[in-house]
Amino acid sequence: MVFAEDDENSNPAVTLGWFAIGLGIVANLLLVAFKIARKRPIAKLVGGYESSSGLTPFYKPVLNLHIMLNSVGFFAGVAHGIILLRGLDYVSLSLAIIMTFSMASGIVLKYASEKNLKFFGRLAHGQFILAVLLIVLVALHVIIMNGN
Repeated sequence: MVFAEDDENSNPAVTLGWFAIGLGIVANLLLVAFKIARKRPIAKLVGGYESSSGLTPFYKPVLNLHIMLNSVGFFAGVAHGIILLRGLDYVSLSLAIIMTFSMASGIVLKYASEKNLKFFGRLAHGQFILAVLLIVLVALHVIIMNGN
């Protein structure tokens, strides 16, 4: 059977899952690339280096795009999970928990005004291990579900 003719891959719920993964990748790579570019000096054509602090005004729009894309991706992932609840396994449940925690800590980071809450949001949302765990769980979820 040709891949495009496979009924499972034309399922709207599966499409929502791939949409959520794609948005998550774009949203996070965009923010990470911007932060890296902002910290690196830009080589001048005439020699020497110039600071990339001129990118600072673009941080808020990039951050807002990151928030918007991840929010849409989160809700697409939630819809994907609700539609395909019959296939719930430990990896899928763990993925849902990590996605929800990441989303909640991002909301706290964005909208909390209290100093301790901001600190918690920054500490929780910016964890490298959280990002690695999310990537591993998404990869395992795709591998396990494609095997079924």
